[in-house]
Amino acid sequence: MIQRSNFRKGFRHFLTGSVTFALIGMATAAQAWPDRPIKMIVPFPAGGINDVVGRLTAAQLEKELNTTVIVDNRTGAGGTIGTALAAGSEPDGYTILLGASSTIAVAPNLYKNLTYSPTKDLQAIGGIASAASVLVVGEKSKWKDLDQLINAGKQDSAHLNYGSAGAGTSHHIQTEMLKLRTGAKWTHVPYRGGAPAMTDLIGGQIDFLLEPLPTALQNINSGRVRPIAVTTKNRSSALPDVKTMEELGVKDFDASLWFGVFVPAGVDAEKVAILSDALKRVFAKEQVKKDFAERGLTTYDGTREQFNDFVVSEIKVWGDVIDRAKISVE
Repeated sequence: MIQRSNFRKGFRHFLTGSVTFALIGMATAAQAWPDRPIKMIVPFPAGGINDVVGRLTAAQLEKELNTTVIVDNRTGAGGTIGTALAAGSEPDGYTILLGASSTIAVAPNLYKNLTYSPTKDLQAIGGIASAASVLVVGEKSKWKDLDQLINAGKQDSAHLNYGSAGAGTSHHIQTEMLKLRTGAKWTHVPYRGGAPAMTDLIGGQIDFLLEPLPTALQNINSGRVRPIAVTTKNRSSALPDVKTMEELGVKDFDASLWFGVFVPAGVDAEKVAILSDALKRVFAKEQVKKDFAERGLTTYDGTREQFNDFVVSEIKVWGDVIDRAKISVE
């Protein structure tokens, strides 16, 4: 610390000017970051809901950070390849990650040889949005409500089945959570992706499907499938008349897909704060909230610390479901 009293009076003006100049220089340096493009790794294919969330967020961050944010789709292994790449990147703040519930909370509990730890190799910048899943049945299905599906699912003779986009996907794990909470014995029918599962649901080959709301909306709005319940604690603004699982008697059932921005561990606190503040400004905009809501997504409005606590709790919740349901992938 500079002690001005130790200097002779003749140096006071020099010292004052030097300190002022230094403070201006520090402020200018802080404001100058970022001074080149930022890369956002989206570990999912182009065109899907994960990619849409990433691109919408990147476009808004560009405005807040006054720099280009380049979306880099690095796909493979359910999003874990791109996530591992981001976790191992230089911790300079110029590589950010679109993290999702599947890659941050589920994958560490599902894959034994995962090369990253979401809590040790990554740090959260903040939440983006979340989406309910919706239990849907075919337009001509005999199943009218959740009670019918649960009660029939408890009878061995009913042979009810449900589809998923594959073992370990949100469709699968969330439905297994529902089985654990209700005692139903539905049979899992895994598909290679959500589209063929939806096709067979519409065609009557499977009884029901827990589909992410953003991808289910088109078929719901067209009348090809009927919504029975949503998986989140609160109703979705996209389907305000559809009750939650909890309203229909499944206690403490709250499951969602969620997205957030992460950076490699080691990025300094100043850059983390700049990114976090920019993200909060993005999702304070009413138009941004509306753009996401139209896609069945609810934007995040909590703090970075709250989001980090949420991530830690989600890792535990889905780890418990995976263990109890004995879910494994090849």
